[in-house]
Amino acid sequence: GPFVRLPKVQKPATIVFRKAFLALTVLLRGAMSRPSQQNQPAFWGSFWKNVNRGTYFDAGQYTPALKGALSSLPDGSAFVPGCGRGYDAILLSEGKKRSVTGLDIAEKAVLEAEKYRDEMKIDKKQVQYVCGDFFKHEPSSKQPYDVIFDYTFLCAMPPNLRKPWAETMARLIKPETGRLVTLIFPIGEFSGGPPYAMSYSLVKELLKPHGFTEVSSTDKFISHRGRQGRELLVIWKKDSKSSK
Repeated sequence: GPFVRLPKVQKPATIVFRKAFLALTVLLRGAMSRPSQQNQPAFWGSFWKNVNRGTYFDAGQYTPALKGALSSLPDGSAFVPGCGRGYDAILLSEGKKRSVTGLDIAEKAVLEAEKYRDEMKIDKKQVQYVCGDFFKHEPSSKQPYDVIFDYTFLCAMPPNLRKPWAETMARLIKPETGRLVTLIFPIGEFSGGPPYAMSYSLVKELLKPHGFTEVSSTDKFISHRGRQGRELLVIWKKDSKSSK
């Protein structure tokens, strides 16, 4: 009989996630076969040349969960470590509401972020990018940030850098009024990485010794393709009385 074209069946999100995760793992293992992940600039720089828009961990657009949280965040200064192409740095600026600094350890990522910012006709005084080490970063204003956004940043670090991550966040965020926004991903139980398995309790236990408490949390948002059900958006504030 005649050939009948069957309707395309949509792949479940779990399959999409696994395929994307596998592709990223293959890419990262290729990078890991060269420099050690403990040498962060060499590790991330070794494969950024392969990361085009919308491939691997580059979603090709801003994060919808962050857009939904903007109204609850203070104005002023903002910081996006591991900014990649800078989609979320531009989103956080909200025009001229916040001056934003995006940081990445890979020079190629910073060049790509600047290119995208210029394409979007965003003032470089409003959104600036820095190639550097998160743990040594100092705000250009010499004042702590009003907002910090972490997404696919903590999960990309070797586990031995998690406590320094929390210490650095505590140093960089403004006490009381500042907001640390963590989009925790990928939530699950599996070994190896990056990305490494994340959980709410893991992030809470890292931040708690530094005087951070939860302001709000939600999983009611649209995720990037293949990430639905594996993310939790949590906003934290730091107690001014904390000695750390």
